[in-house]
Amino acid sequence: MKKIILLATILLVAGTVSAQTYFNNDRADYNSYYQSRFGFEVAANISNATPGANFNTGSVTGITAGFNLDLPVAYPLSIVPALMYSQKGYSANTPAGEFTQRSQSIDLPVLAKFHSGSVFNFYLGPQISYIVSTTNKFSQNFATTGRENYQYTGSNLRYQGVVGVGIDITVAINVHARYAFDLQGTNTNANPVLPSYRSQAWQLGFGFNLN
Repeated sequence: MKKIILLATILLVAGTVSAQTYFNNDRADYNSYYQSRFGFEVAANISNATPGANFNTGSVTGITAGFNLDLPVAYPLSIVPALMYSQKGYSANTPAGEFTQRSQSIDLPVLAKFHSGSVFNFYLGPQISYIVSTTNKFSQNFATTGRENYQYTGSNLRYQGVVGVGIDITVAINVHARYAFDLQGTNTNANPVLPSYRSQAWQLGFGFNLN
């Protein structure tokens, strides 16, 4: 967890320094594309998990919010690292009853952003997700003796992929839709009751550039 925060801090500082770019606004050859931008974003999370062998899953909603940097490389490419708080989870109908699992995580995506004209852009890249906590809510008919089998026992550190699209409404305001998905199964401890599944989330949100 400390390594993730340290890496995010380094990226944020690097982005702030790079804002003093070669293309600064007092030059005749100034190009606004090469201005690094620091922003805030918030999104609705619609998350789920791939069904396991002994249960069917449903979606739960949450939020994602945090800060990002847009670091231009060369048109049409920029790199967008971010530090995000995210609520995820899924619901499940199992042989023992129904339950809902929710997680609180810190996400660190580092995305390649490809610009298409002056409005549209596309995202692609990896994401590290650190699960801070998980909670389960069980239905009344859920067998008490079986509840501990459905506690999350996987690794707190998850490796994910992210793809998405965005629209720049103005220089300062944008909207986006992204899909984040696990690159490996959750059941690293081989729990015979809870099979390995992969979490996934759709994110629909907007962002504000703060500089």
